[in-house]
Formats: sequence, C-alpha cells, structure tokens
Amino acid sequence: MDLWMILRFFITFMNNIGKHLHRISLNLRTIIIVTFLSFLLFPEVTSQNYQGKVSIEALHQVYHEGNLFNAKSAILYDGESSEIIFHYFQPEEFYKKINSLGEITIYNPGKNTVTFTQNSQYSSSNELIYYFVNNQIQDMGLRKEGFTPVNTERDGKYVVATWQAPPGMRAISTVELVFDNFLPVFAEYVDNNGKSLKKIYYYDYIHLENFSFPKKITEVAYTARQDSTVKRTTFSDICSGKDIQMDIFNFKIPSDAEKIDFLASFLSCSSSLMLLLK
Repeated sequence: MDLWMILRFFITFMNNIGKHLHRISLNLRTIIIVTFLSFLLFPEVTSQNYQGKVSIEALHQVYHEGNLFNAKSAILYDGESSEIIFHYFQPEEFYKKINSLGEITIYNPGKNTVTFTQNSQYSSSNELIYYFVNNQIQDMGLRKEGFTPVNTERDGKYVVATWQAPPGMRAISTVELVFDNFLPVFAEYVDNNGKSLKKIYYYDYIHLENFSFPKKITEVAYTARQDSTVKRTTFSDICSGKDIQMDIFNFKIPSDAEKIDFLASFLSCSSSLMLLLK
C-alpha cells in the first residue's frame, strides 16, 4: 500500500474514532497523529520507483530586475533508465539529458555544439519530476543533502516539517516544508539570522493514477540587495505510456558537432535561460 494512502487511512480513522470516544481529547488525538506522521514523513527506506515513462510540457517564466523572461520546454522521465530529457524550444532550442550518475549531455542543434559533464549533484534523482513521479515528496531531497528532521507539527489542516541543515552548510540554517493533504504546498529556506532566503509554492495539483503533480510552482529567491527573483513554472499536457509524443525527445548528435566546455555552454545561453538554469 502507498505510504500516503496509509497516512490518509490513519488520519481518517483517528478523526472518526474521536467522534465516538469522547474520552480521547483533541490534543491527545493531535499528538498521536503527529507522532505517527513523523515516522511517515521521515522514513529511512525509499519506495519502489515508477518504471514507466512520463512527459510534461512546461512554460518557464522569470521576473528579475523589472524584466520578464519566458522559455518553453518538454520534459521526459524514463523510469526504467532513470534518464530525464529536457527539450527546450524557446527562446532557443537545445536538448539536455541527465542520468542517475549525474552525467549531462547538452546538444544545441542550431549551433551544432555539444557538451558533456558529470557531477553527482546533477543526478536525475535530484530533479523535481523524479520526486513527484516516484512519490518521494516526504523530504523533497533534503535528506540526501544532509538535512536532519527536527520537528513536525500540525497547523490547522497543514502539517509543518522542519529540517536542520548539516553543519557544513553555512548559507542555510533550516528548511520548513508544509503539507496539505499529504502533498507539499510550501517550502521556505532560512539563514542563520532567521532571514528568508527562498520560498517555494506548489499548487494546482493534478491527481493521476500513480502520482500527483503540481501544475504550477512559484519560487521567490531573495538577494542581499533586498531584491528578489521570481520564477514561475506552469506544467501542462502530462502524459504517460503510449500517449507520449516520443519524437520530440529523440535527438542524434552529429559526428561533426563541436565539443565545447560546460561552462562555455552555460555562458553562451541567452540571459533568460541563464536565469532559469541557475
């Protein structure tokens, strides 16, 4: 049985039994629920990965220093190989393929350039689509980064989980994840002075057979100059199996493609893509 299905059943059970057993106070029920929830939000084992294919179209928007930048892409997740392919269409076309080892291939057909690099931080298992498709949304990758769960509490209909940053991470002190109906709806990164560094909002969920996915994500990153960069991603046309238009993800790198340095490839992108890829 899925982790979140177990939790839904448990919460419903406790709420129903509480209606009939008046000796169980609301506070006691809340303590029991939060205690049980802490075990589910912070499991030591991972669930079975999704083995199929999922494709999603995305509209990326960045508002920075009074300017609005737009980009469009299609994303393919292959559960069998754990590869993810990003096909950007606007403002310029290029393909990016990553795997579970953090090996990245970027091919720009217009410039006929290709670049390769490898870094475990770039692993496909660290991508947003990986977390949601595989229902690994309890910590949104924080545990792998060395964060430690320190608190879980209920705030009305929400469940708030607080994670402590590892000692070597100086910029971030804690991350707060907020869940509604067992789906992440908000995350806030806070520094050692209690100042908010970044806020992420997940909303407008679509519920599919094997997983749920937010159709909109808004991220607000605060800078030292009291300014902010706002990124909003709108997802659409979520497909799986035979409904996927595979031809838009198939690309072949010509033998005469120019190999360029990864950093040079990043710097050659337009300003809007640079903001999106940061």
